[in-house]
Amino acid sequence: MSDPVSAPPRPDFARLLVQHDRAVLRYIMTFIPRRDDAEEVLQRTATVLWEKFEEYDAAREFLPWALRVAYFEVLTFRKEAARSRLVFCEDVIEKLAETRQGECPILEAQQSALQECLAKLTGDSAALLRRRYCDSQTVPELAAESGKTAKSLYRRLDRLRELIAACVERRLASDGILKTAD
Repeated sequence: MSDPVSAPPRPDFARLLVQHDRAVLRYIMTFIPRRDDAEEVLQRTATVLWEKFEEYDAAREFLPWALRVAYFEVLTFRKEAARSRLVFCEDVIEKLAETRQGECPILEAQQSALQECLAKLTGDSAALLRRRYCDSQTVPELAAESGKTAKSLYRRLDRLRELIAACVERRLASDGILKTAD
């Protein structure tokens, strides 16, 4: 077996990893609620994928293989963090993995609908959401910068979340994925 550090991987590795890293992160976050921990497991997963890339069968899809590696990295992380109250037992993780696999088409449709709805937002609304959720700025920080009260920003964020949720529901209903209440 060749040395994984010195052996050059096939050129597809970087493309495949970049193409699927967000899906792998979402999968990991199914089991690990803290984003920092999930990011750490994603990095571990990427390392294992790199080391085992010579074993990857290019005739098969990359994502299922990557998710299987991520599953084992989640288990390893769980064992290392066993003293934490937020760690699921192995049976629960296995059941979550099975459930998530069955829900994958719905989750992908929801993700697509969410992206479409977010793209419809205007400048100020999009900027507020990006700064709050992508840049992880706190509402008090945003309030201090904008000269508004934290309470008014919380209300605005609540309204934006409601608008986005309604947009996603409409999109899924129009695609026949979500049944509307009659």
